[in-house]
Amino acid sequence: MRHLLPILVLTGLTGHAQESAWSSDPAGWNRTTMGSACRQASKLKVVTQGRLTVLTDDRHDVGFKWSCKTAGNSRAEAEHKIQAARLRAQEHGGVCILVATTPDGPVVTSELVVTIPRTMRQVYMESRNGSLSGKYLKGEIEAVTAAGNVDMDDIDGNVIARTGGGCLTFSSVTGSIRGLSGGGCIKVGKVGKEAVLETAGGEILVEEAASWLRLSTAGNIHVGKVAESVFAHTSAGLIEVEQAGGVVTAETGGGTIQIGSAKGVRCESGGGTIRLKSVSGALRAATASGNIYATLAPGLMIENSFLATSRGDITVSVPSKMPVTVKALNESSTWLGRVVSDFPEIQIQPSQVGRNRRVLAQGSLNGGGPVLMLSATNGAIFLRRMK
Repeated sequence: MRHLLPILVLTGLTGHAQESAWSSDPAGWNRTTMGSACRQASKLKVVTQGRLTVLTDDRHDVGFKWSCKTAGNSRAEAEHKIQAARLRAQEHGGVCILVATTPDGPVVTSELVVTIPRTMRQVYMESRNGSLSGKYLKGEIEAVTAAGNVDMDDIDGNVIARTGGGCLTFSSVTGSIRGLSGGGCIKVGKVGKEAVLETAGGEILVEEAASWLRLSTAGNIHVGKVAESVFAHTSAGLIEVEQAGGVVTAETGGGTIQIGSAKGVRCESGGGTIRLKSVSGALRAATASGNIYATLAPGLMIENSFLATSRGDITVSVPSKMPVTVKALNESSTWLGRVVSDFPEIQIQPSQVGRNRRVLAQGSLNGGGPVLMLSATNGAIFLRRMK
């Protein structure tokens, strides 16, 4: 059965709603209406034009506080501007639907705070121009705004969030995250499952993730600790991953890539330096113009790997007891074209092919093992011994 609640106008509500109250400050006039609705609903859908916040507490219905503000020399003038504002509430099929509208243009600004029972497990929130905030919510949460920011804090469930240009902030989410911004930043404090984050131009920052990450932007990407694999793509910015429990795939059109530790890397930069620290597994790294620095993790093994730069140096630090087979080729035409090694087992053989000078270095360390191939065409190759 469909239950329609009375339309909320600025002259007050009948039923559960309380009387609206006026107040003023130097910026203008404000009318606030508080009330409740939807005592039997298990889901929530809220659509508004201004700022929206959804919270939970121990209540059994849906409470709201709606503030509309406008400039005016008198209360009568303000009432005339705000009179077209409406808040409609209805309950249908177990869904509590709140729709708040204000006059078009900057004449009236609004803020809606909705408080729901802790038992609600599905929330949809939408704003045309305002920012969205969700706190202490459970279940499936979806937040959509055309222009504002989205801020999700202490969410026990999964979150989908989209904004046309604002920032997305997820302080703590136990489930998965799907975040899309038309150009703002994306920040994640902690996510309990996988996260797919995409923005057209802002920075992406993830402090901690308990599953895999897929990140895409035109700006910088920073990742702290992630339990599984990371895929990160940026058209121009830098990529930094401090610690990954799986393979890191990092692609940038022109920035630096830095991996603190990972079980395998696949890195490609169109024009930046690549730094790999305490890495293991299969290593694939290439840059069109930049240096490559790789430190292999002591006590761990690499798999067959390949590091290459078209314009820059390659420096690899190898643990003294690691079994590995090295094959390095330097085809640089200048005096920089050399291979320098701390390991006497590696044989360095300069040669001349036509007008091109080449240096080939190869050898087996500690009996040999996975093949580490190095290639440089305009720089030097350095093999350093680690204790």
